[in-house]
Amino acid sequence: MNITLFLLMFVIGAAVATIMTEALKKAVSQKFSSNILALIVSTVVGLGGTSAYYYLAGIPFTGQNIVCMILMTVAIWLGSMVGYDKIKQLIEQIGGKQ
Repeated sequence: MNITLFLLMFVIGAAVATIMTEALKKAVSQKFSSNILALIVSTVVGLGGTSAYYYLAGIPFTGQNIVCMILMTVAIWLGSMVGYDKIKQLIEQIGGKQ
């Protein structure tokens, strides 16, 4: 996996995981920790998306590629945890100063 592919998959995966996390937070009536929910969603998106890409591209599931899948999952988790809340906070701060 080269850096361009990693960044492309990261951006798409983080965006999908962020949107799914926010939708699940609004759909679930009980209060869950948003970080734990983001971890669960990003694990599904990261491992599922990366393994689907590997399968469709004909990339073998070697030890190195499995490590890349795990790193992709961690990167997507961190990106989705920080993503939505920080963007929402930034918009609120910009709107409050004008």
